[in-house]
Amino acid sequence: MGVEQELNKLRAVSEGCGLAAFADLRTKLVLRVSADGDWPQERLDTLCAEAAQSFRQADSDVLRKAGLSNADAPARETVVLGVQDIRVFVRSEEDPNDMICCVCRSADDVPALAQAAHQALRAI
Repeated sequence: MGVEQELNKLRAVSEGCGLAAFADLRTKLVLRVSADGDWPQERLDTLCAEAAQSFRQADSDVLRKAGLSNADAPARETVVLGVQDIRVFVRSEEDPNDMICCVCRSADDVPALAQAAHQALRAI
């Protein structure tokens, strides 16, 4: 199955998932998208920048020293709560620069989307 099919399958996990995107954190570029509408490039660029910042914070020394993050491995998931949506960022276990972003409407969707995103990254 290709990247686009994996993203479509991922979005099908939750009726409230409006976007699933595969991106490169190093370059901050979205490479493939499955969405329920038009997502302008500027909005996708903002998601990538937000994901990179979110993972940087999760991997920070402050969190590690407080025991809130594993000192030996980078964070694999972060969640950002917005005013109108929730953004779930999941990093690949194989390559920490590969990432999937899901945008959903309900916190109830987060666990299933995160699990499905990990599976999609393994398949990609």
